Amino acid sequence: MASKGGSGSGKTILIPLALLSGFLFFQTFGMLPTAVNNDIVRWASSAVFLVGAVVFGKDGSAVWCGLCAAMAVVLNPLYPLALGDLLNGAKILGGVIAGAAVVRNW
Repeated sequence: MASKGGSGSGKTILIPLALLSGFLFFQTFGMLPTAVNNDIVRWASSAVFLVGAVVFGKDGSAVWCGLCAAMAVVLNPLYPLALGDLLNGAKILGGVIAGAAVVRNW
């Protein structure tokens, strides 16, 4: 029987994705200290989503690879998109994608 997705190496990214999901929700809704600003969120999100895209790509999960790569581009800190008020929506979407990847691939 074929596996559901996410082999042994793919499961290692699920813990950082789960932590990132909570981190994005808590920061978006102001439950973290003010020292955690949008730059820190962008760096952490971009790093985890980039590694997630590589791991999911290596495991053959094209959908999760594409979603993680897209969120890494949207939350990119080096060349940030001018999201303005949409940044909170992007962070919520990133948290939902990270949480869904964890639930689906666990």
